[in-house]
Formats: sequence, C-alpha cells, structure tokens
Amino acid sequence: MQLKKTMFVLIALLAFVSYANAQPGFDPDVEDVAPIPGLLLAAIIGLVIGARKIYHKK
Repeated sequence: MQLKKTMFVLIALLAFVSYANAQPGFDPDVEDVAPIPGLLLAAIIGLVIGARKIYHKK
C-alpha cells in the first residue's frame, strides 16, 4: 500500500512539474494582478473558519 501511495505522489509531482514548465512567459509590461481579486479574501475567510473550528474543538 505504501508503494502505491509513493508512486501516486511521484507521478503527480512529475505531471505538475511538466505542466508548470510548459507555461508561456509574459511580456515585461504585463501587470502582476490576480485574476480574481476576492481570492485572497476567500483564503483568509477559510483560514479563519478553520482556526475557529480547531480552537472551539478544545
């Protein structure tokens, strides 16, 4: 079972690296702005909800 998990992780990492290297470059004049402005807000809300659940579990 451990071998299957290890093989899955290795294949997933290999696929991710291949996908990441295949991305095109950007021109220097392109702004580095997130396509979804609320993405940071959603991540913060998720962290707060998770921290609250852990804190109230004790």
